Amino acid sequence: MIITAASLTSANKGFRKLYTGGLASVGKQRITEYAFRAPSQSKDETYGWLGALPGMRKLVGDVNIRNMVEHGFAVANEEFEVTVAVKRAELERDRLSIYTGFFTAMGQSAGRHPDKLLAAAMVGGFTKRCYTGKFFFDANHEPQAGKTKFSNKGTKKLSAANFVTAVESILSRKDAEGEPINDNPMLVLTVSPKWQETAEKILVATTINNETNVNKGKARLDVWNRLSGAATEDMWFLHDEGAVVKPYVHQVEVETEYKHIDDPNGERVMLKQEYLHQAYGRYAVAALVPELAYGSTGVDAA
Repeated sequence: MIITAASLTSANKGFRKLYTGGLASVGKQRITEYAFRAPSQSKDETYGWLGALPGMRKLVGDVNIRNMVEHGFAVANEEFEVTVAVKRAELERDRLSIYTGFFTAMGQSAGRHPDKLLAAAMVGGFTKRCYTGKFFFDANHEPQAGKTKFSNKGTKKLSAANFVTAVESILSRKDAEGEPINDNPMLVLTVSPKWQETAEKILVATTINNETNVNKGKARLDVWNRLSGAATEDMWFLHDEGAVVKPYVHQVEVETEYKHIDDPNGERVMLKQEYLHQAYGRYAVAALVPELAYGSTGVDAA
């Protein structure tokens, strides 16, 4: 191949198509189910409304003006990229096929990355603090001083009895005004592959020991391989996805985009004899609303 503007444009179109194909192959990701999407226009965003979601009340006398409770909980955006250099010599030799797998994988990596951050936020909820000043999964949350307290943390391994405890924990939670957090919960039980059989017995089986399984269908089951590994495989989680606000936030300042530098007179080409292609984004995923989640470390016996 003789390097010309037209041949570079053609090659770049091919690489972009491979990247886009890899991105599309990822399909629907968990981030859309566990997290709400929040646009960002700064290096970080402060969520001052946490712990003070508004509720309707009967108007008696003057209106009750609710101010946002400023917890000062900020989520900082981070930069993420994957960059590949395509050698000029390979273009001239028409050996573009050697990059096919890489550009496809590049697209897949970009598409899957928010889920990777989601898994990290989920398992990190036992050691990272949220807006209440406690760890996201903690035994003593108090969103507003002197008002409703709650625990959303367990330590026991998954069992039918411990699942019921988690369900009761989420369904019994109240906001600062004493109202239910969510009237229409949609519960999801998240486990590692190690606990799939146990979870299916709890949620799918019609009978257990010849008795009706009263827990059947109480939650959707999500078996997630990102929870595999000695440090996390016994953890399990219950989330409420039925509210407009989700337990986690996917904050996006710059959507992941595909770029390339193909100026034949550019410094990189002149010095390195290669063309750069990059996927770049600026965003964050964080655990945000502990009222809608329950997590167990699974370190203790069921």
